[in-house]
Amino acid sequence: MNKCDYCGRENPDESINCSGCGTELISASPIIKSTKAGFWIRALARIIDFLFAFLIGLIGGVMAGLLLAILSAAGFISHGWQYRIHGFSLALFGFSMLGDIFYHLMCEGIHGATLGKLCCGIRVVSEDGKPSKMKGALIRTLAYYIDSLFFGAVGYSSMAKSTLNQRYGDVWGKTAVLKTSEIASESQRTPMHFVLGLFLGVGCWIVMLVTGLVLKAW
Repeated sequence: MNKCDYCGRENPDESINCSGCGTELISASPIIKSTKAGFWIRALARIIDFLFAFLIGLIGGVMAGLLLAILSAAGFISHGWQYRIHGFSLALFGFSMLGDIFYHLMCEGIHGATLGKLCCGIRVVSEDGKPSKMKGALIRTLAYYIDSLFFGAVGYSSMAKSTLNQRYGDVWGKTAVLKTSEIASESQRTPMHFVLGLFLGVGCWIVMLVTGLVLKAW
């Protein structure tokens, strides 16, 4: 029997919608028997993306330095910008977070995986088993900042009571994270989708970093 998560009514196994309230039954999802990605493999993917962020930060810093040197030589920025870019800046922090959001949005919305998820063999899909969409990717990306609270305990608690191992961002975005090998071939995006998503995601992140550094040095 399928129990409705909303009203608690028991429904036959083949039911798609609850006979009591009409809510779609999550257990009717075509991916219910697939191997869902657990908390720790997803945490490892985040760590890989975090390490990748250092490389992106280095590239962004070099590009910002070159641009600032050109602007300084042209007289658009006063001398001493080399010292002004040091230290904490709330604006730069905000631009960095925005870049991180764009990175995950582009990678997961276009292909279903960031570099970290690709390395770990997991991918984001829609609840219906179809490829992930931009809307779902945006919602789960923004909700990560809630799920990651208390070292991920908030997201872990949601995954522990979810049939599809969904953190709150997945529940709200109607997405799930599966092992790539478990995803149907018709729902798999091509390597070119990954290259496109990574290129756009990294590009947006670098633009955000360069913008933040230039504004800080102005």
